Amino acid sequence: MTKISETHLYTLRFSGTLHESFLLDYCPAGTELTLDNDTFILSNLRSDQAGLLGMLRYLHNHGCILTELSIKTEESFSKFTGDQT
Repeated sequence: MTKISETHLYTLRFSGTLHESFLLDYCPAGTELTLDNDTFILSNLRSDQAGLLGMLRYLHNHGCILTELSIKTEESFSKFTGDQT
């Protein structure tokens, strides 16, 4: 069972447009941004639920629509990559 304060790795796909500076201004280090015509993907986003909700609210207020969300727990990520942080 996951806890609200646990950190997870998220991949989010949105419909809408986003300026490239968003990544540096609002995302944790290591987050990747892939821009397409009218969609974008934020991947490798490491956050707890509070941080994720804040980002979703910000993007929603700027006209972006969440179309897909996937999650990995830190535990499964650590086992997969060997990361022991």
